[in-house]
This record gives sequence, C-alpha cells and structure tokens, in this order.
Amino acid sequence: MILNRYFLKSIFSYTASVSVIFLLIIVSSRSIQYLEQAARGEINPEAVFWIILFRLPEFGQIILPLSFFISIVLTLGKLRSESEFVVMEQNGFTFKRMHSLLIACSAVICAVIFSLSAWLTPKLDLQIKDMIQQKTLKEKIISLTPGEFHKLNESTIVYSKESPGDNLTEVFIKNNSTDNQSIEFFIFAEKAYVEDITEEVMYLNDGSVFFLDEVNELSKLTFEEMKLRIDPESNNTLLNEEDSDIQQSSNITWLLSLCTMTIISIFLAVPLSKINPREGRYKRILPALLVFSFYLGLLIASRGTSELSSVTQITSMALIHLVFLIIAFYLYFRTKQTV
Repeated sequence: MILNRYFLKSIFSYTASVSVIFLLIIVSSRSIQYLEQAARGEINPEAVFWIILFRLPEFGQIILPLSFFISIVLTLGKLRSESEFVVMEQNGFTFKRMHSLLIACSAVICAVIFSLSAWLTPKLDLQIKDMIQQKTLKEKIISLTPGEFHKLNESTIVYSKESPGDNLTEVFIKNNSTDNQSIEFFIFAEKAYVEDITEEVMYLNDGSVFFLDEVNELSKLTFEEMKLRIDPESNNTLLNEEDSDIQQSSNITWLLSLCTMTIISIFLAVPLSKINPREGRYKRILPALLVFSFYLGLLIASRGTSELSSVTQITSMALIHLVFLIIAFYLYFRTKQTV
C-alpha cells in the first residue's frame, strides 16, 4: 500500500504540475488572440476575461491526457534513474501491478474529461456564444474600431473617423432596404450615438441622406437630428435541428476518442520512459512528446475535416488508435529484447 501511494502521488503531482504549465501557455496564447479580436471590434473588450475563463474546461480536455502521459514518463524516468524502481520490484511492485494502477489513474482522468466535455463545456460554450454575439446595438457601437468599416447586420455598414466615449464622429452609413422595393441610401453625419442599451435606434446629428432609387436617381436630404432604426440580427447563430444532431454526434465521438487515447497513452509512455540507471530522468521527454503530439495531431486533423461524414470520422479515428496501439506493442517487444 505504501508503494502504491508513493507511485500514485508521483503520477498525480506531475499531472497537476504539467497541467498548470500547459494551461498557462494556452491561456496566454488565446488571450493575445481574443485581445486582437477586441481591438478589431469583433468582440466586446469587457468580455475577453470571461471568455478565457469559460474556455478553461475546454482546454483541460486536451491538457489532461497530455499531462497524464508526461507524468508517466517523468515518474518512471525518475524511479529508474535513481534505481528506486529496482527496489520497488524487489518489494512486490510488479509490472502488472504498475499497469493496474496506471489504468485506474486513466479511469479517473477519463471521468474528469467526460464531466468536462459532456456537462460543463457545453453550458459554458452557450455563455461564450452569448457574449460574442453582442446582441444589443449599443454594445456593437462601443466595440467599433475607428477608421474601419464594420457590418452591423446584413444590410448596414458603418464607418466612423473617431469614437470618443460611446459616440461616433464623422460617420458614414450605407444601408440596403430589405423590402420588395429595395432603396439604397447613404448617410453622412457629424455625430452618432445610442442612448439606451435596450434601444435599437441610432441617433444622428447634423448630416445628409442620399437616396438611390431603382432607376439610379440620387436624392439628397439634410437633417439636424434623425433616428435610424437598426436590427442587430443574429442569423448566423441559428442552428437547425440537423446541424445540432451532427455537432452532438461529433462531440460524443471526440469524447470517446480522448478517453481511448488516454488509455493507449499508458502503453506508449511505459516503454518510452525506459532508461538505464543513473541516466537523466528527462532524457525521454522529447521523443515522448513528439510521439504524443503526432498522435493527438492526427486525431485533431481527423475531427477537423468537415468534408468527412460521421462514419468516416469514426473509422479514421479508430484506425489512428489501432496504429498507435500496434506501435505501443512494438515498443514493448523492443524494450524486452534490449533487456
């Protein structure tokens, strides 16, 4: 029991440490990406922190299998380099017992991944989509970047030279009417703003409206103050029932694939961690990382190929798992031959 606790403590401590390191790396890279989107006006800058926070469970689904794999390599490398593994074997810590403990650990990791993927991540994804949509017109106006053209909806494009506070100055608006008698018009105004966050009306001051009718005749109308109703629209966020079923099926396939990879990674990590006594414990980290990265990369590529049907994706993922399982058995055979 003491040897079991010692071994499991090493596995879980390395898994936690490596997970934190990779989580910080991923959060840093994603933060830069979301801040760039906020600077371009694609998302609300105030929502960047919450988007990153809500994405942590999604990042954990990838990080946990990788961290568990590296923890096995580090733990066995440490025990073998310091000759502790020999002493443990002499006290009843057999090869079979080690694999039983590792499979039990993988079951715990798979349970965590399942809870993240099946329960927590979908709920947080809905929150993220709700924040990214920027449903209110005022939120869209606040997030606009001066000096660039922005699309408020399918029919309205807006440009402003400056945006002091919540206002827009030196504004240009192009709008296409969506009724049967389509009339295109352009607006130039000195100032534009939205008073209340619940309103879908933009207030324009000191400007002109140019109408272009069906026979391409141009008419001009000047104004001191005008109200322009704009529907924020969110058509691109609507999913039909078929798309929802396909996405759910893809998520289940990916979840099962991650769990399978976590178990197979045990049989890859054990032979890859084989080192001689007094050799450096980190000697096998780079080859192990390359193997696992190639494994995970193939699975991600198989999942990301939208042209493939669900059956084809499942078949391709199953073949990838089978190939790496065969590689694991080959590494076991080669390790025994060198003993």
